[in-house]
Amino acid sequence: LHHCKKNIVMNILLIVICSLTLSFGAAVGINIQKMSMMNEEKKDGCCQRPPILQPLWCLGMTIIMLDAIGDFVFIGLAPQSLLAPLGSFSLGWNIILAPKFNPTEVVTRNIVVATGVIYAGTILTVLYASDTSPTYDLANIVELLVKRPFHIYFLACLTFLITLAYNGQTKGYKMVHYCGLAGCLGGFCILFAKATSELVENSIATGNIDAFTTSFLPYIFIVCMVITVVTQIRCLNTGLAKFDALIVVPVYQSFWNVFGITGGLVFFQEYQYMTATDGVLYTLGLCITFKGVAMLVNERSNSLQNAVLHEGDSLGSAKCYDSVDHRNMDETVDTIEEGELDGLV
Repeated sequence: LHHCKKNIVMNILLIVICSLTLSFGAAVGINIQKMSMMNEEKKDGCCQRPPILQPLWCLGMTIIMLDAIGDFVFIGLAPQSLLAPLGSFSLGWNIILAPKFNPTEVVTRNIVVATGVIYAGTILTVLYASDTSPTYDLANIVELLVKRPFHIYFLACLTFLITLAYNGQTKGYKMVHYCGLAGCLGGFCILFAKATSELVENSIATGNIDAFTTSFLPYIFIVCMVITVVTQIRCLNTGLAKFDALIVVPVYQSFWNVFGITGGLVFFQEYQYMTATDGVLYTLGLCITFKGVAMLVNERSNSLQNAVLHEGDSLGSAKCYDSVDHRNMDETVDTIEEGELDGLV
């Protein structure tokens, strides 16, 4: 029993180390892409290139794709409900890296405190998440696919995506649209990746590749995984082009956690391996994590309000602009309030 517990602890430690390493790669890739897009915005409109033609952006994408390959290998080591909250580690790296790549992004005391709260919630979640990760063959995956809870979860996610996209199209896309779409697609991506990884792992362990020669299902998973990861990166990059990484990444991560964790609990029925106490403390850890994310959003909202008020005070004290300039500045302030401040909520 002692040996078994020791193996479990070592396995979780390995998972945490892998997650820290991979989340660092993801944070580097995202911030390089953000820096590339900001550099491009400084050029004249006619000289601006699409992201795919920007060398720095392509470098960031390469890092993210290599990181995704590492995720695919790593994802078979643990339950999905344990892997998803570990993604919050990227927030710590983001606080360190975002100001380095983009000096206009300032780390405040409240941001550090909020990130500390997120880490505390993540640690609690990891300690009480399911530490049992059964292996699945093709028959097991098919059995899980036809269960009613997954059908309900799938329809709920599809409704969320359609509603969010429709709302964005009719009322204008805001930060929550980009982060929500990217996070939900990320939850689906980890689900497809986990299922594919399980089939690959089972085939290697048994030496039987019938799952890949007698069924199209593994290839459907792979295609869906590629589609969701590409669309997810597209949505996230659009959000990063309009808002600071220090606020986009945490909000995106919170959506990703919700859908990634729920997907694992529902599809792989990982809740069956948790005791009632584990479930309560696991849920508490998630609530603490989301509280930290809410603190980050409020901090950014307050900083935007202060910036608008400071701009208004500066204009009022100067009293040296004519009526045309006054109207232009009012339009600028309105743009900030409507385009960024309202976009946070």
